[in-house]
Amino acid sequence: MRFALMGKKTTLVLSIAAVTGLLIPRALDAHPVSLTSSLIDVGEEAVSVEMEVLVEDLVLYYRLEHDGEFLFPTGVLQRQAREHGSFLLNYFQLRDGEGQRLDGEVTGIDFSEFEDKPGIHFDDLMAYSLIYELRYPLREPLEHLTVSQEFGGADPIIPAEMEVSVFHGGARVDTRVDLSHRTAHTFTLDPSETPGAKTDLETARERRRERRDETLGITSYSAVYSYVYVTDTEVRHEMLIPLLTLEEWVRLERSDPDFLTVEEQEAARPRIDGFLRQQQRLEIDGTVSTPRLQRVEFFGPGIRDFAAGAPERKVSVYNTRVGVIFSHPVEAPPREMTFAWRFYEERLPLLRPRIYVFEEEGHDALLTPARPSFSWQRETEREFGRLIEPPPPEIAEAPRIPLAILLGGAAAVLLAVAGVRAAGRSRRVCFGVAGVLVLGVMVARQVTTPLPAVWFSPPGVAAEEARSIFQTLHGNIHRAFDYREEERIYDALAGSVAGPLLEELYLQVRRQLTVEDQGGAVSRVDGIELLEGQKEPLPGRSRFGRGFVYRSSWTVTGTVEHWGHIHTRTNRHEGVFTVETVEGRWKITEFEPLAEEPVRRSIRVRDF
Repeated sequence: MRFALMGKKTTLVLSIAAVTGLLIPRALDAHPVSLTSSLIDVGEEAVSVEMEVLVEDLVLYYRLEHDGEFLFPTGVLQRQAREHGSFLLNYFQLRDGEGQRLDGEVTGIDFSEFEDKPGIHFDDLMAYSLIYELRYPLREPLEHLTVSQEFGGADPIIPAEMEVSVFHGGARVDTRVDLSHRTAHTFTLDPSETPGAKTDLETARERRRERRDETLGITSYSAVYSYVYVTDTEVRHEMLIPLLTLEEWVRLERSDPDFLTVEEQEAARPRIDGFLRQQQRLEIDGTVSTPRLQRVEFFGPGIRDFAAGAPERKVSVYNTRVGVIFSHPVEAPPREMTFAWRFYEERLPLLRPRIYVFEEEGHDALLTPARPSFSWQRETEREFGRLIEPPPPEIAEAPRIPLAILLGGAAAVLLAVAGVRAAGRSRRVCFGVAGVLVLGVMVARQVTTPLPAVWFSPPGVAAEEARSIFQTLHGNIHRAFDYREEERIYDALAGSVAGPLLEELYLQVRRQLTVEDQGGAVSRVDGIELLEGQKEPLPGRSRFGRGFVYRSSWTVTGTVEHWGHIHTRTNRHEGVFTVETVEGRWKITEFEPLAEEPVRRSIRVRDF
């Protein structure tokens, strides 16, 4: 894979990975996931830290599993929280005026928010916090304290933001600081000052509790984030922009200077769309693509909005970010792409899109007025369209009987009739016809004719053959949704589904794959597992020919990806299918759903 950063007069080809971390601060890596708040009180003998950590961090960093009912047991969380203490000591760093790092220890962990509960549900992970107490002994009073954090190491999978407030003997020092990954801030302390009363620190603690209740412990951020996804069916550009920043670019009408109502948000969408689509240019396989606006959402400060969808509500202009998604559908997996960004100003001196190509790890691009675009080329062939053709059904031919037997039988009947008849003429006629039939028998001894279809049944389908046929057709139903446009999905489904069932199954599977809390996005099917299956006889005669009934249970795993997060859902289904031959092909002709239930849900950050 190659990426190219392109300027107005020159073209430079280099690995995006080589640019990572060298040209701009890491604060622009991705939208925050690990979010902490630290109150630091500097005394004469030690530095005391109270650090608030969301319980969600434990699940994300250590990939904890729920109990099957989306509940994370309290005991598991407490055990992991104790182990997480060494993580904090390693990646949260305090340094003295000489740049020497201070050594600390965990002196306590407050589990009081959830210790009396059996566990925390998946949807409530961000509503609960842990309070860690850390202590860093001092050899002598400090004049300067430098604070930094690099949660996740040098190149974190989970980006981190930390809110830091420093006090000297209980009195606030400077203003609150937001620390991004691998950034530092130095506080100046005056050891000659008499430490003040604890009122400032106590007020900060109280305010933190209030803020946690209001925003689930998540603060607002000022960076602009950009994500470019290359998939088999589309190229997608997603942006997260602070509302205050966006208002510098686009005039948004509102009656209250501090809030934007739902009606005003709706009125703002066309303006936001019109402005942002003019600032980007995407060329796919040599053709300039016109973007299609998929979503404009107004996210509050809570990370839950990204995980579970932002509800429509009045939002504050001070802590809201606007999420915008543009889609560029493609007929086949892209071979090459060039993305350009035109708009730069004081609040956006550069754009650093994160590029996700198919299932590969992410890469960063750096776009500036001097190099406003990047290019990508696919180096290997990529197949798309995973529909599988089941083996054609055997043609069920009717048994054949020699024509001579039929003619001979008819002659015998006529001779018998002639022997009974008394009238001479009738007798002569019967003997004449019988003679002709006998002569026909002699001529047609080698000729055969099939029996009428109503006199026989086509051969049945063996159990193993039925499972193989059903598994192929059933898989094709879900693989058809690899496509994104309705017409192409219908065409793909028509190869495995017959008759009126086609529209019914389309609507039903689409509903199953739709993730409502992700703006109605349709999941990409990542896995289909047939759990159990049993062939049953087809009641009555098949309308089409050969056929069978198949009762089955299965799971479908689908993913939706936005803003650097992958949302994975696995659901279990049960149903009864009728499979018959239609115009020489196996197809599903009837379906009766019996059960549907969720099995697993998870959210993780795309590897980078």
